[in-house]
Amino acid sequence: MKIARFVLCFTILLALACLLVANSARCAAPAPPLEARVSLQGAWQLQSSCEDKSGGDAISVVGYAAKGWHAAEVPGTVVGALVADKTLPDPDYGTNLKSFPGFSALPEGPFSNRDMPADSPYRCSYWFRTEFATPPALAGKAAWLHFLGINYRANVWLNGKKIADRADVAGAYRSYEFRINDLLKESGKNALAVEVFAPEKNDLGLTWVDWNPTPPDKDMGIWREVFLSGSGEVALRNPFVRSKLGADYKSAELTLSAELRNTTDHPVNAVLVAEFDNAHLSQPVALAADETRVVRFSPEQYAQLKLPHPHLWWPYQMGEPYLYTARFRVEIGKDISDGASVNFGIREVTSELTDKGYRLFKVNGRNVLIRGAAWAPDMLLRWSSKRLDADLEYTKHMGLNTIRLEGKTDRDEFFDKADRLGILVMPGWICCDAWEQWEHWTPETKKIAAASLTDQISRLRNHPSVFVWFYGSDGPPPPEIESMYLDILKKLEWPNPSVSSASETPTSVTGKSGVKMTGPYEYVPPMYWLADKEAGGAFGYNTETSPGPAIPPKESLAKFIPKDHLWPIDDYWNFHAGGERFTTVNIFSEALNKRYGPASSLDDYERKAQAMAYDNQRSMFEAYGRNKYTSTGVIQWMLNNAWPSLIWHLYDYYLVPAGGYFGTRKALEIVHVQYSHDDNSVAVVNGLYQPLKAMKVTAKLYNIDGTQAASQDLTVDVPADGVAKALDLAKPAQLSTTYFLKLELHDASGKLVSDNFYWLSTNLDTMNWAGRSDTVYTPQKDFADLTGLNTLPNAKLEAKAELRHEAKQGTIRLHVKNPSASVAFLVHARVTRDKDGDDVVPIFWDDNYFSLLPGEEKTINATYDTSDLDAKPPALELGGYNVEMESVKVAH
Repeated sequence: MKIARFVLCFTILLALACLLVANSARCAAPAPPLEARVSLQGAWQLQSSCEDKSGGDAISVVGYAAKGWHAAEVPGTVVGALVADKTLPDPDYGTNLKSFPGFSALPEGPFSNRDMPADSPYRCSYWFRTEFATPPALAGKAAWLHFLGINYRANVWLNGKKIADRADVAGAYRSYEFRINDLLKESGKNALAVEVFAPEKNDLGLTWVDWNPTPPDKDMGIWREVFLSGSGEVALRNPFVRSKLGADYKSAELTLSAELRNTTDHPVNAVLVAEFDNAHLSQPVALAADETRVVRFSPEQYAQLKLPHPHLWWPYQMGEPYLYTARFRVEIGKDISDGASVNFGIREVTSELTDKGYRLFKVNGRNVLIRGAAWAPDMLLRWSSKRLDADLEYTKHMGLNTIRLEGKTDRDEFFDKADRLGILVMPGWICCDAWEQWEHWTPETKKIAAASLTDQISRLRNHPSVFVWFYGSDGPPPPEIESMYLDILKKLEWPNPSVSSASETPTSVTGKSGVKMTGPYEYVPPMYWLADKEAGGAFGYNTETSPGPAIPPKESLAKFIPKDHLWPIDDYWNFHAGGERFTTVNIFSEALNKRYGPASSLDDYERKAQAMAYDNQRSMFEAYGRNKYTSTGVIQWMLNNAWPSLIWHLYDYYLVPAGGYFGTRKALEIVHVQYSHDDNSVAVVNGLYQPLKAMKVTAKLYNIDGTQAASQDLTVDVPADGVAKALDLAKPAQLSTTYFLKLELHDASGKLVSDNFYWLSTNLDTMNWAGRSDTVYTPQKDFADLTGLNTLPNAKLEAKAELRHEAKQGTIRLHVKNPSASVAFLVHARVTRDKDGDDVVPIFWDDNYFSLLPGEEKTINATYDTSDLDAKPPALELGGYNVEMESVKVAH
């Protein structure tokens, strides 16, 4: 083969070059040709089968007159394409989505559980078609057509011939490949047509629950990658590297494997070669006609797979997320038949039940407190690599160590980037629809479920970031299905723990799950997390929970709520809340009005909402941190939103971080000083795996007018990965109803390690525990009085800013001083594209939504990608709860 001859010649030339280089380091052989993907992504055409009634034999012919068809981007969905070409309006704005044909409102429960409305255009199948030239690289090879995700069923046609039927192509989480040599033209163009059918109510499709509306097409489409590949007589699939660490977690043994497939009708003798680091392995393989076999390199057979001192992969807060690359190839004689490479990390994840029955995860033998949030793709599954980068970088910047995926196991790009960044990923099936309606499963449903798990595990098992698989969501599957899932995990050598569901419901097969899914999902005050002992409080592993709504800044609100509906709150707001029980922000707003005083305007509501979000998110994560390892994990529901939303996010749909973001970032400092609402004490939480000695804790109480009411300090030692109670706060006789607490933590050298600022009340929040009907929401009995914040005099700040650009990164350094006699509360800096422009996002502030005591000053930095300025100069604004928003000149 030409490619093989070229590689052989190039190898010889490279070897000669190495000999000519004096004193050179070891010269590595060139990487063998890997599985070359020829992408078929990009511009396709789209039309309803009810509009164009031609058959696949006609539509899949080159030059077919696709008159009146829509432009479509693949991967993508039908509604996504119709929005992109302006057939449908922007679904994110106002209540536009209600006007979409076939749209079904959220309060009726998940749309996935219902049939399409009788008049829905998506009861019809839709055709996706494209034309492509035969790649020269496929000449003389076995040619393969790959689909990594179709939602839900499809007939596939190529050059006038049907190559797959909807009875076989069924399942949103399955991947498919077809050999197409008999139909692929040797030269010239080919036509590919895919007739896609939307999922029906009992199908294992893609699902949205109460997070956001479900598009009227139920996200029907080709939602993941499409490509061609070629191989010789033997194809190589599913390369896998499994690591097993020694008892000391310093050595490792690896097992490498790959699936080899003889594509011919005669026996073939081949050699499987695997290389990583400095290791070179080879193994002869004799394959019978049409045989498929998993071939392994084991450490018992190959001493090179016993590593005395490997680089381990760690979550980013625990060490370096070190990645190796293994390269596999199949050789037949002097030719390379096929090849593939895989990045892998050497690490070991285990889990156990604590003495209280809570699931505790360990990475490389070390306990890890899971503190994460749940990720969502775009509602129309519109992919953006740049946006994904922002999601992942924000995750790290806040100090979260985990992302949960309930369904939506998207592109490999997601997992590849999580691997490199050292972010743990917690995937599993979704709730609330056919995935959990096992009583309605048919033999076909079971077959699709098994194939779906096989395809997902086959790719996820290589990713060191993926540390667990949840094969149930809101509840575990029945024994028959659970056993089927476990058999697949065992067959595929799943290297990580698996859990029966995200709830605490035990099973007869695997016993206790060790996790809980007890909410809350609605607003609760900061004291809830340490006071609750029965539901979502800071104990055990809470797989999804939230303090409720998160109101975007007003600039973001204006992007999706029409100007005449921005205030007061009305049905336009409610449409962008959630579904089922979460269709308003009324409970949140009622608490805001009772705790902070009634909101008189949008600006007033905003400043109070950001204070609420900061305080609530901080308290949740702090509670789980203080109680480790009585608490073993907490997942914020959610990280981000699939569309512009008023609930369940840590930054808004437009990537603008606000109060909840910075409350989370504060709570998740790796070494952190914090207030405990349950016993009025101060604790230090150590996220490092070494002890801290002679840490000085200072606590000062201030009246609302900024005068100091009390001061305490104490030196404390904090164990490795542990918590130390530092002191109980004094209760001064004279203290304003609304007051402030300033905490500082210094190390033995006097360096400031952590600080924290609380606004509290002598009138405490209390819960109406008896009035709780379920764990989703606990009503409040008494409300803290924080109205003193509204009496703060306006503070005039002194601010200086300077700009520095290095390569593609911009940095604004902002120094702020409060020369006034009052506290400057919840000071907020914002960078825009020129004055009055949109926010520069993503943006990474050291700190934001901070407070300054009289005479206090602070320096913070913001970094961003200069390309996000859109060639405009950055502008800086500074304001706060009692600070008028003003522009700050940025010196260059």
